[in-house]
Amino acid sequence: MSILPRISSATALHGIPVVSPSGRKLGTMDDVVVGVATGRVMHAVVALDDASELGERLYAVPWDALTFDPAYDRCVLNVPIETLRAAPAFPSRDALNDADPRLRRMLNQHFGEYRPAAA
Repeated sequence: MSILPRISSATALHGIPVVSPSGRKLGTMDDVVVGVATGRVMHAVVALDDASELGERLYAVPWDALTFDPAYDRCVLNVPIETLRAAPAFPSRDALNDADPRLRRMLNQHFGEYRPAAA
């Protein structure tokens, strides 16, 4: 039985595998960022763990770029690997300031405009 339908908090998503559309493991879900004023999910923070290719770095990705796959208890990141490689990466959680409005602009510039999935 899948754990995903029982998830009730962002904390429970921490560590869920994140894969490419082809099923290749990319990393894990590190965090989910919610706009406090709106209550909407703004973006996810994905920790990539393929040290040979990208190194373990954190990437903020649009929430609507993720699809949950309850059959395999994982998230599918629907972004081409080339787009992800070129995305702004952060060396640590401390370097990623979710409250900085420049982060949203940076995500929009790189991934294109998106609406939070909870909109």
